[in-house]
Amino acid sequence: MNNPIVNWWRSQQLKLSLKRGDIRRAVQLLQEIQKSGATFSWLEKLFRDKLQLERYSQEYKRQTETLNKQLTEASVTLCIR
Repeated sequence: MNNPIVNWWRSQQLKLSLKRGDIRRAVQLLQEIQKSGATFSWLEKLFRDKLQLERYSQEYKRQTETLNKQLTEASVTLCIR
């Protein structure tokens, strides 16, 4: 249901959670806002984008670590031959 008053309240709670540094609660509220079908405010869009960039960054770091490990293993294999 897209209830403007409930959506406004969630937005206020998300803003307060961010001020307090309660990221877990802010993520939960963002998901509730998204499920409700409400359009995101600029702050909600910014927070959503920040979360996405953090996920991309973590994935990039994992891939880099994997590639570095493979490169090291390949170098060791070449040195042994």
